[in-house]
Amino acid sequence: MIHEEVLKAVEDVRIRQMRGGTIVTHVALMALRSAAQGSKASSPKEFSSELEENTRYLTNIRAASIPLANGLRHVVSEVQKSMERGSTVQELKQVVSEAATTFDRKLEESIREIAEIGARRLRDGDVVMTHSYSSSVIAILKKAHQQGKPLKVFVTETRPELEGRDVARELAAEGIDTTLIIDSAVSHFIEKTDKVLVGSEAVAANGAIVNKIGTATIAAVAHGARVRVYAAASTYKFSPETMLGELIQIEERDPAFVLDDQEMRKLPNITVRNPAFDVTSPQDIDLIITERGVIPPQAAIMIVREQSDHLSFAA
Repeated sequence: MIHEEVLKAVEDVRIRQMRGGTIVTHVALMALRSAAQGSKASSPKEFSSELEENTRYLTNIRAASIPLANGLRHVVSEVQKSMERGSTVQELKQVVSEAATTFDRKLEESIREIAEIGARRLRDGDVVMTHSYSSSVIAILKKAHQQGKPLKVFVTETRPELEGRDVARELAAEGIDTTLIIDSAVSHFIEKTDKVLVGSEAVAANGAIVNKIGTATIAAVAHGARVRVYAAASTYKFSPETMLGELIQIEERDPAFVLDDQEMRKLPNITVRNPAFDVTSPQDIDLIITERGVIPPQAAIMIVREQSDHLSFAA
């Protein structure tokens, strides 16, 4: 049985086009917590089965989001441990509430820590280019600005959903010198850029990052122009599955973001593809900024190994 709170969360993410893996993870965890509290399960086994069904449904909100998968996996793992101790349904409800709240809080704390560490990597007068919406990137830029560092930021529109416009509004409201550019102008502005700073939906064991479509192109252009590329990513975005050879799923979104239904009907012989993310090679990334410090992409495997030790693959 899929609970109403879970159905509502999935619909909210879809309709409101929520930006950033951290925000989506928060919505999903709070929905799972509410669903658990409202469960009518009569036995721990029934409760666990219900929880896993709702967890699988929530995972589909954003298939490429590793913090979402890791957060839900953490909750299920804690419930399984509690069941082994003979917990009652009421006790399991409390376990879900505490596990979801704890993971959500740690994810938020990681962004504040990333902001502190990342801001130290920016110098007075730096010109920074960014792409797509990232809570961590925005936090870094705001922190650097609050420290009195004069920055200029090039923000790509990030088509087709144009989340770059939201980034530009937030940065401009903070008082940061912000220029919104079209995606295809990246090569034109890269020579005027000191650093590229992007977020990530996921980090693979080999140090590759999954981020909004277009990130790989920008990183390759920056690499060719000898411009440093930094990726901001909480360690909760590192994918344990990739250590075992699994590939991170690349979500395709509604073609209507590219051509609306009316236009599609006028062009019946045209297929529209709208992949939401791409994979940036670790060779095009200089550093990954995490809440635990700055690492080269080649060191991602160490964090992934630690994650696999702490998170069950059961979800």
